Amino acid sequence: MTSSQNSGVVGDAKTPALKATGSALRNAVDQSREIAVEPSGNTSTGVKAGNVAAAVKTAGAQRGDAASCKQVIWFSFFFDGTGNNRDADLELLKHSNIARLYRAHKETNIDEGISSVYIPGVGTYFREIGDDGGSTSGNAFGAMGEARLEFAAREFEGFLRRPLALAKAPGNAIKEINIAVFGFSRGAALARAFLNLLMKRYCRLESEKWRLRQGNWPVRFRFAGLFDTVASVGLPMSTNNTGIYDSVRSDVPGMIAERLDDYENTRPETLAFSRAGEAGADPAPGKYAGHTEWGARLHIHETVEEVRHLVAAHEYRNSFPLDSIRFSSSTGIPEVAHFHEIIYPGVHSDVGGGYTPGEGARASRPSQNLCLIALQHMYNFALKSGVPMSLEKSERTRSDFNLDAKVGDAYNHYVKAIGSFSTLGEGINRHMAMYYAWRFYAIRKRLEGDVGMMSRIRSADEKFQNIKEVKSKEVNILSKKSTDAQIALSNLMELREIQASISRGGDEGDSAQNRTDLQLQNARQEYNFKRDQYLRSKARLDALPNMERSNELMAFYDQQLLIDVRRIRDKLSGKKTSEKPRNRDALRPHYKFLLDAFENEFDKGRGLRDEKILWLFDNCIHDSLSGFGKDATLPSDPRVVYIGGDVKLKYARLDTNKSSEQSNADWSEALA
Repeated sequence: MTSSQNSGVVGDAKTPALKATGSALRNAVDQSREIAVEPSGNTSTGVKAGNVAAAVKTAGAQRGDAASCKQVIWFSFFFDGTGNNRDADLELLKHSNIARLYRAHKETNIDEGISSVYIPGVGTYFREIGDDGGSTSGNAFGAMGEARLEFAAREFEGFLRRPLALAKAPGNAIKEINIAVFGFSRGAALARAFLNLLMKRYCRLESEKWRLRQGNWPVRFRFAGLFDTVASVGLPMSTNNTGIYDSVRSDVPGMIAERLDDYENTRPETLAFSRAGEAGADPAPGKYAGHTEWGARLHIHETVEEVRHLVAAHEYRNSFPLDSIRFSSSTGIPEVAHFHEIIYPGVHSDVGGGYTPGEGARASRPSQNLCLIALQHMYNFALKSGVPMSLEKSERTRSDFNLDAKVGDAYNHYVKAIGSFSTLGEGINRHMAMYYAWRFYAIRKRLEGDVGMMSRIRSADEKFQNIKEVKSKEVNILSKKSTDAQIALSNLMELREIQASISRGGDEGDSAQNRTDLQLQNARQEYNFKRDQYLRSKARLDALPNMERSNELMAFYDQQLLIDVRRIRDKLSGKKTSEKPRNRDALRPHYKFLLDAFENEFDKGRGLRDEKILWLFDNCIHDSLSGFGKDATLPSDPRVVYIGGDVKLKYARLDTNKSSEQSNADWSEALA
């Protein structure tokens, strides 16, 4: 951190001075007040005037200096999330915010010096690097991420060749090379790793300024737009309490039973308590963290001029731990004024995008997708930083940004109800308190016989199953055509080998081989075309939601959440245990809010009844846990947040001063 930076201010949020000690950091006892964060704020439609002015200024600079012909180069790289693929997702209108931002960016134009590069998410079809997509290694472990980084590096090198050649003439010197990266989920991790690749491989740092190694031209890392970074490269954190094969089988009851039996320290009644409510709830402790290979290169250098990290408030799956942009060090957790971590309501893909309209019985229309709010905010952040986004959206991109007014109104109402906060831990706890208030309301309704949500899920599943049946037939037909083309190619290759082995020269033999060579060339092109058609169609099939188990898992997690609460309450009362009753003051905030929400709904009869907030949860915020079912996450677990490497932020802490305790109590009462 430079001396000119104010460590007490991050964006619009003010936070107390750092108080971490070396031993505390070594033990990962980092309190929530050390990680500054910003509420997401209200949403609106349109583009702010100040952002337009910044974009116009950038557009003028992009045209270069007319008198001197100096070049201004702009690179923007868009790394999509796991399982997200623009080409496969567009038909279903489930394309992520990364795909939408890419479509809203100015197209690659060598004459204007603009390069816009899209990189499909890991686990999806990407012909240019030989990834057929749909693999367990890609979806579960982030395989072929390194190949995606190298693809982006080749695009960088290739586009620069002409400007560097032109720059040999003094009049065509390069004024500056600007770089922006965008990413969601593992794509956000890739974007962060790519910044480090560019800096290490192509640049050098001189007096806090970057220069290109080739030609010594100025380089500016202008903007990083990140949605809910999740690395999980290699064996993910959830491996610590979930067997790999259990995960593949998706035996959720079996995985949770094994966790509760074999990992006693991850039981809810153990995690919920500590001395005086101090930090430390870790649902998946162990050696696996998902930070192998490129997943270990996530640190963002302070010279990146603007970083916006939009975080999902209601995501808590063990397989999706958050990698904060804040990194701990031996002296504390440095704050960088131009690094902004902002919490948004919703789960992982409610922030980064990727849900099909109707998936999970939410957002039946494309305009109701909650991710559109984070999208609009990121678009404006990028414009303000000078990223060459298209100011006049085309018809295709206009629909990408179109937000239902009712969703915007409910979102603004929800944000106002959450109130202000300045730290990541406090923000997550507040949002999760509201989530549990809604969840227990929904559980009570289902216990009383309400089948509305289950009927909606069943109806949506039937629709997607019908689409799947049609798509499967198409994939099977194209698969056969690809196989037939491959057989034809193999036969010609065998014929060519035979001709070569018996050829004795002469015009007749050469002519036959030439004819076969031409046939081989055509057959190879035909096979590549047919195979590409098949893999593209298969990618669209893979992109379809699978809701077959959603109702089953929703009912299971409802019951498990009630069991988790009962076990914690038993420990408070001393029932069914030889230990003496625990003091409620020893509850960590996450679990205190959990119990408060349960008791408000079931014991006190004054749970959440705000119609707009209930509507937002029922219609816009997805149930990512029931839609996943591949690890041993308990519905009572807090989300794990990494703050550099494998160090976990321990944010579930009760402050000991009276004013903070009163603040927590007031917030709990406000939910009633």
